[in-house]
Amino acid sequence: MIERQPIGIFDSGIGGLTVARAINDLLPNESLLYFGDTAHLPYGEKSPELIRRYSSRITQHLVESGCKAIVVACNSASSNAIEAIVKAAGPNMPVIDMVTPVIRSISAEDGCQSVGLIGTRATIASGLYGETMNQLNSNITLVSRATPLLASAIEEGFFNDSIPGAVLEAYFADDSFKNIDSMILGCTHYPLVRENVQALLPKGVNVIDSPKIIAQELKRVLTENAYPYTPEHKFQVSDLTENFRCSAHYFFGSDINLEEVSFS
Repeated sequence: MIERQPIGIFDSGIGGLTVARAINDLLPNESLLYFGDTAHLPYGEKSPELIRRYSSRITQHLVESGCKAIVVACNSASSNAIEAIVKAAGPNMPVIDMVTPVIRSISAEDGCQSVGLIGTRATIASGLYGETMNQLNSNITLVSRATPLLASAIEEGFFNDSIPGAVLEAYFADDSFKNIDSMILGCTHYPLVRENVQALLPKGVNVIDSPKIIAQELKRVLTENAYPYTPEHKFQVSDLTENFRCSAHYFFGSDINLEEVSFS
């Protein structure tokens, strides 16, 4: 029965757990299968070709595992590999990326004239956020900046201390974002330092809640059948690290099903 099939979610590491948690909060009766490609992180420093290769293989794995929808909870993969992911998923599999739903949501806002974007090198270099914005609302200006050190610091577990704040202060040292109305956190790791980002922005700037938007898009796409059963969440990684284990416990508690999976 399709309602008992899990939702497949993947990222290079712990960042996608922010999306998985938002999905679990909005759709508590849905089972989740999360794959973190910890053996190959960070995707943000990889070539587009390598990101496509890794993403396609993980997508195939999620399809073979019986998932009914796939959420690409990684901006670098969403920006550089979405066509390859859709192809690997097959014609009948819903695939939700991190870019289109967020830009669609911003484009529908009244009075929004300028939007900031921070993300990995791979995400910013792809130009997909800007292309999508021009397609949906060419009246909104996008101001983007690569913040490559931030995801690595968060992946190492530095998201509850002063280190991300210091890294962000260096990236925000000039006035690039002084006139923006909203800010996109263009990496799924970044919601973990949302407060640090908000503190450096002018008063009144809206920091977009991308995980929540993605969860809402998933709910819209899925044919909702909220049967009263207990969902089962599984977490898989290509390299089982203590950082990922601790982060999974942080988001989903101590009783989690976590295993290492290697592709032949």
